[in-house]
Amino acid sequence: MNKNLRKNALLEQKSLPSFTKIKEEHMYQAIKLLVDENKTLIKSLEKKEKLSWSNFVQKIEESDDKISKAWAPIRHLNSVMNNPKIRKQYEKCLKLLTSYYGKIGQNDKLFSQYEKFYKENRKKLNPHQNKLLSDILKGFRLSGVHLDSKKRKLFRDCQNKLAELEAKFEQNILDSTTAWELNVEKEEQLKGMPSNSIETAAEIAKSRNHKGYTLTLDQPCYMAVMTYANDRALRKKVYLAYASRASKKFPVKGQWDNTEVIEEILNLRQIMSEILGFENFAEYSLATKMAKNPEDVICFLNDLKKKAKKKSQNEISELRKYAKKKSLVKELLPWDLAFIAEKYKEENFGVSQEELKKYFPVENVIMGLFKLVKDLYGIDVIQKRTKDVWHKDVRLYEIFDKSKKLRGKFYFDLYARQHKRGGAWMDECIQRRVKSNGSIQPPVAFITCNSSPPTKNSPAFFTHYDVETLFHEFGHGLQHMLTTVNYAGISGISGVEWDAVELPSQFMENWCWEKEVLDTFAFHFETKTKLPNSLFKKLLATKNYNSGMALIRQVEFSLFDFLLHMNGQKNKAKLADKILANVRKETSLIPVHQNNKFQNSFAHIFAGGYAAGYYSYKWAEVLSADAFMAFKEQKLVDRKVGNRFMKKILETGGSKPALELFVDFRGREPKIEPLLQSLGLK
Repeated sequence: MNKNLRKNALLEQKSLPSFTKIKEEHMYQAIKLLVDENKTLIKSLEKKEKLSWSNFVQKIEESDDKISKAWAPIRHLNSVMNNPKIRKQYEKCLKLLTSYYGKIGQNDKLFSQYEKFYKENRKKLNPHQNKLLSDILKGFRLSGVHLDSKKRKLFRDCQNKLAELEAKFEQNILDSTTAWELNVEKEEQLKGMPSNSIETAAEIAKSRNHKGYTLTLDQPCYMAVMTYANDRALRKKVYLAYASRASKKFPVKGQWDNTEVIEEILNLRQIMSEILGFENFAEYSLATKMAKNPEDVICFLNDLKKKAKKKSQNEISELRKYAKKKSLVKELLPWDLAFIAEKYKEENFGVSQEELKKYFPVENVIMGLFKLVKDLYGIDVIQKRTKDVWHKDVRLYEIFDKSKKLRGKFYFDLYARQHKRGGAWMDECIQRRVKSNGSIQPPVAFITCNSSPPTKNSPAFFTHYDVETLFHEFGHGLQHMLTTVNYAGISGISGVEWDAVELPSQFMENWCWEKEVLDTFAFHFETKTKLPNSLFKKLLATKNYNSGMALIRQVEFSLFDFLLHMNGQKNKAKLADKILANVRKETSLIPVHQNNKFQNSFAHIFAGGYAAGYYSYKWAEVLSADAFMAFKEQKLVDRKVGNRFMKKILETGGSKPALELFVDFRGREPKIEPLLQSLGLK
């Protein structure tokens, strides 16, 4: 290895990435070198006569793991510390990896070696090894290994172009979000907004050399304006900017329009599906999911729509009456909805999010989350002091089980900032696997949120929704970190059907509504008193407040996604607009503004792996609500049930089909009743 490469931090392959040493020029250099090494290895294995687990399957896993450990921090930095240099390197790496793994997926010599090894050793291998190999063989088939050379090339070309467009889609959202700002000179114009949101706006203005207050489209600022700002014109301006991101309607002119990107993405997905013999991308997508066919998904969503429709119509009617009665607005429009809903909630339930927030200082919530998982699973979470992180707010933690064995590590990056992708997510940094020397590689996770940061005069607080979000992402993290499966392809969330992957995350949200759990961390930041019963009862009364509207919104997104990908027509021009308009005839409760281009920033399905799979959130919620019921049937925070959940669900990864694992845990197939009950629809 030459001297320059030796200094490349991404090639160090330690137990954690060396973030402070990673330079932009390291990125492509490292990926190129590791891909070349992988190529050489694959070439030698294509001809190998005597194959064993250690000289074949494990060798490939080891080489792939090196690439994965270099790629994960690059991918992550592109999301959380985006700048032109990182972006350029990220795009070069993505292009190389997509092209390379596209060819690997169609390597018939390698496929034959896997097939031969599987047939010869099937009876000798353990169940995990058999599941891994059957998944690998299925992956080859879904990559077009059986196609003729002309179709293979077409499939790969589509794959490469698709990866490029999906990355572009996400960058357009980030760039348009970052490009917009609104400077307000007088605090009077921000009347009604929380004091810490106003303080943050003042700090942003100062950092950008503006006078007064600067509003942005980052999630905490957007939500604070929409929910609390008394100035209706201000709400409208911010709403229309947010709803039109990455479209021609966006108020800041730039090269960020995703309209044609969507059409190209849909076209490529359709071509790829047809090449593989599927009628449409929805069918192709379901080849690796729990749902058996598109009809099952549509039927499931229509059933939920039916159950949500009456409740949601009653809820919107109630808000209209209230807005009229209080002379707040004459006509309820999209930029009024959150504002009116919050006013109604305060008056009718006595719950003010501002009052509630004071019981959720971030440090308390983190402490409570860690106490809960200790009580449920007997694990300890301990912060590890380090400066080797990508931003000063980032923290590193380690998880130990009851025998003091290290089970995993994770990074928390909780606050919104410029050049950081919006939303919240868990991503893999390092996967658990057994190394060739027999030692276990502990898994590492990135857990990312976008809540309001602390200010000079105030600690950071979570809203109750932020608390749920943190618990949700930590649920994903637990499945990634607590796995006991020793093969990367089926450890943690790998190999888990996509419509079951939300089970552990949505399961964790349930604890945020239990007084017994809130009492361990919901203390007022000044008086240190715990959340009073009276306030908790009010909070609980809001649990299903507008749950019909929330459900119909999720059904709208899911139906739009699925019907869009079920549509096999060749001409995709304006298809997204047409299908969304048709779905909204059944699901929209208030008029949609012509500048609303929600689809242009729907990253989940056009850039985030949920294509023809957004229904998974509701599908998995059936599983999670039923799983939580197992705890409610006992003494709630019950270690016995917790151990069973950990053993049957969290530790098993993708080693068995999700339905089988659920039945192992619950003793029966899932029922929808617990979900309907928790949504107040039963």
